[in-house]
Amino acid sequence: MKEKKGVSPVVSTVLLIMIVIVIAIIIILWARGFVKEIIEKNIDGNIKRVNEYCNEVRLEPLINNDRSFGFDNVGNVPVYRFNLKVVETNSGNSEILNFYQSVNPGFGVILDSTFDPNIKTYDLYDEIVVIPVLLGKTEGGNKEFQCPEETGVKI
Repeated sequence: MKEKKGVSPVVSTVLLIMIVIVIAIIIILWARGFVKEIIEKNIDGNIKRVNEYCNEVRLEPLINNDRSFGFDNVGNVPVYRFNLKVVETNSGNSEILNFYQSVNPGFGVILDSTFDPNIKTYDLYDEIVVIPVLLGKTEGGNKEFQCPEETGVKI
């Protein structure tokens, strides 16, 4: 009879366990991209997910006679910073401008070329949308959350 050579049962078991562990690690790393980290915000002792506060942000648009524009925060949710989506009248180009300016409840911002040189006068835009960015807490510390464009205010 011929001698049969093969892998011993111990070695094959160890190899199978190692393969299962490697596949499990790959699946976990892949799935982490689907799970969002929970960002919570605390306003006056009321703790909610930060995306729930996006619907409570109340911004009131301002348009001045000198063709500058801005907004007042008339709600009770502080805006950590904001993005401005602008669509130019002549070219139809859409652009997102990021501003690192906090706007607490009861305060406002006037946006003109003195605030930022990239801002043009109100009449040069077809559409202006202020998109609030809120600051919340995670297990790792503070984290920004941009509200959906639908919750922003059109000026």
